[in-house]
Amino acid sequence: MPVARLIDEMSKLPGIGPKTASRLAFHLLRTSREEALALAEAIIEVKDRIRLCSVCYNITEEDPCAVCRDVTRTSAIC
Repeated sequence: MPVARLIDEMSKLPGIGPKTASRLAFHLLRTSREEALALAEAIIEVKDRIRLCSVCYNITEEDPCAVCRDVTRTSAIC
């Protein structure tokens, strides 16, 4: 069942137990299709574009991040 699957997947998120996952799932059922798609697209975009910098492990779209690419910065900070 799709609702049960959604609840199961949401409960895998940190800090989200079964009750909260259930509340979130039923909230999504009440939202418009456009709002639900916007959330889904935001998740996909983060998964596609964001990664950890291989130097400092901060989140970035480019590896290494802009801070680590800056030749004027002291590398001892990382």
